[in-house]
Amino acid sequence: MSHKYPGKLILFEGCEGSGKSTLIKALGEILREKDYNVVETKEPNGLARDILLNPDHFLTPREELAIFIDGRAEHFSETIIPALLKGDIILCDRSSPSTIAYQHYGRGLDLTDILIRDAKARQNVNFDLIILLDINPEIDLERKKPETRFELEAINFHHCVRNGYLEQAENDPDGKWMVIDASKDAGIVCLEALDAIYKLLAKRGKEIA
Repeated sequence: MSHKYPGKLILFEGCEGSGKSTLIKALGEILREKDYNVVETKEPNGLARDILLNPDHFLTPREELAIFIDGRAEHFSETIIPALLKGDIILCDRSSPSTIAYQHYGRGLDLTDILIRDAKARQNVNFDLIILLDINPEIDLERKKPETRFELEAINFHHCVRNGYLEQAENDPDGKWMVIDASKDAGIVCLEALDAIYKLLAKRGKEIA
């Protein structure tokens, strides 16, 4: 089930170095040229991002999860829901599926606990489209020098995370996930993502009419 707001929440997911930020920037420029009001945002952000990504910070898996959930609650209250109420198109870099992939599949935390806390943080707002940029973790991590706590994890951790993403996409009951091969040319990846977004926006136009 989708949310009740006039805007659209489009989520971009993927392992480290999959190209989410670059894709979101390109899509944002294209959509603004088409006169859409676009909000680009990401999780985690602010102080939470500094704490979670800094390799000098030691966090237990439960501490890590708590910071993600608290940050998500603030993000949805202060950024996501207000933009949805205005009818904006939101391009979000990471959210709930990342928490499931990293903290459940990667860290081994209880899935039910994650789902309950995550839904509360989102105020039960759901995503309209989830674009997963899928790529082999070995290729992923070769794209840039590992710097963050997550990039520095053992390769097995990254394989678990990738499998977590793919299982979520495979078990998607609402058909909201789109898996794109991120090893393709960046232009092709952008066109495939843009096509999915245009289909979503066309559906919104029919709903409004």
